[in-house]
Parts: sequence; structure tokens; C-alpha cells
Amino acid sequence: MLITLVSRPVLAQQCATPSGFISGNASRPGEAACTGHGPEWWLNNLGAWTLTRYNTKSHFKDVFANNNTHYPGKKLLDVLALAPTAPHDDIARYIVAALLNAQANLTPVRTCAAVQGMWSEYLVHDCFSPSSGVTWYHNELMQYLHVTCPM
Repeated sequence: MLITLVSRPVLAQQCATPSGFISGNASRPGEAACTGHGPEWWLNNLGAWTLTRYNTKSHFKDVFANNNTHYPGKKLLDVLALAPTAPHDDIARYIVAALLNAQANLTPVRTCAAVQGMWSEYLVHDCFSPSSGVTWYHNELMQYLHVTCPM
């Protein structure tokens, strides 16, 4: 029996849902490529926002539920520009990038609703559970967001 495994650097080029990311090492030929971008890219390429239904004046609280106390008065653009120092700020920056990527269809396995759900769950519980019995705290969620926003 011959089994082919894909290393993490190769996985960084592939999209996976959070539950698919858990079983991560098995190769999936034909899987969609992630061409999403990180927070800095979206900050430096404001014209690309036209690929989404959001714009640089869209407010964070209007896009993400359960958010009355985090980032009041901040726009999505403001959240992208936060210093990645506090754990919520770090996650929030990448969640906004993930939302823009999903809306622009750059991460085809992830929907806007799924990204919004990740933020809501993380905000309430300080963790995200991609499947039953699995819990991602800050570092695991950041690893997933980095892999699916590789550029």
C-alpha cells in the first residue's frame, strides 16, 4: 500500500473548511486553491474591495454579530489596521481579511456566513470549535486563518 502525504507548505496553497483542515495532512487532488490575502494586502489594495459587497466605509459592527463592545465606531478598514498585539485584535484583523476573501471568492470553501460565525463563537467563548470535540484557541485559529489567507 502506497500513501502520499502532503506537507504543510503544500497545504498552504489549498483551501479547506475548518473541519477539513483538522484532518489536514491527507492530499486532496483537485482541491481548490486558496488565493486569499492577509490584512496588509487588503489595506494596501483598496481598489480590490470592489470585488466584494463591502467598502472601506463598512462598519465592523454592521457586519459581525455579537459585537456591541468590540471596536465601536470602527470600520472594517480600521480593524484591518489594528496592531496585532492583543489576541482579539489579531483574530479580528484576519477575520476581516477572511471575510473579504470569501466575498471576493478567493477562498471558495469558506462563506461569509462561516467567517462571521467563527468571529461570533470566538468572541463569546475565546475559542472556535470547527467540529465536535475539537477546540481552537487563539494560536490554532490564527494558524488556520494564515493558511487560508496565504498572501
